[in-house]
Amino acid sequence: MKFFSYFILSFFLIFPANSDQIYELIKIPNLKLYKIENNGLKYLNPSKPFVAGVGINNVSCSSAKKQNINKQNEQIIKNFNIYKGDFLQKINLKYIVLCKNLKVSEISALGFANPEMKTLIFNINTDEKLLDRVLHHEVFHFIQHGNEDLFNIVNWEKLNDSNFKYQDCSTCTEKLGLNYSNNNNGFLTDYSMSTPYEDMAEVYSFMITNKNLLIKRSKEDAVIEKKIGFIKKYISKLENSIE
Repeated sequence: MKFFSYFILSFFLIFPANSDQIYELIKIPNLKLYKIENNGLKYLNPSKPFVAGVGINNVSCSSAKKQNINKQNEQIIKNFNIYKGDFLQKINLKYIVLCKNLKVSEISALGFANPEMKTLIFNINTDEKLLDRVLHHEVFHFIQHGNEDLFNIVNWEKLNDSNFKYQDCSTCTEKLGLNYSNNNNGFLTDYSMSTPYEDMAEVYSFMITNKNLLIKRSKEDAVIEKKIGFIKKYISKLENSIE
């Protein structure tokens, strides 16, 4: 009985369920605990719509019905469960917020990574065909944020053809498509061409979700082959189990 009491106490010490306490941790209002996974990730969903942050990091999202979250929950958790707890701590990812109609700076978004708050916000409206890739794409932003010396954008840019230039920001272009394309040498999607950060994240997301496609593509695209090698080299310095 004592053990059970200690367990209950430790649960609340580790993760306060009160929405005000959650707000103090990640600065997003109206959140409630949905689930805690074995790797330490804590899944949250808002009880009502929220707006958080200011300026370019202004984020808004609507509450999602539990049955809608349940529908995609298994797929979402399966994707995140490839990551071990110590790796998630290393990249500063602790909270997953599941909501719908996500917007960042009033622009519709599928996901939003906020390493400072250890939080990934995911739009459950995401097309099922893109869901896996979007999740790992956002995880890479956590990886890169804490390891900019490894995933250096200057070194990354040198992998491209010399005449290519990225945009100043990910929304500074109309090329926002996430569907795979082999029409552009060195790039897997139109969105890859926006910024080096998004390009790295797109390559990583394909490495995790569609290795066979990348193997085939790398045989005919030398730039993609170099980019895969770059990501593999530096990911291995952080976690050997991710290939």
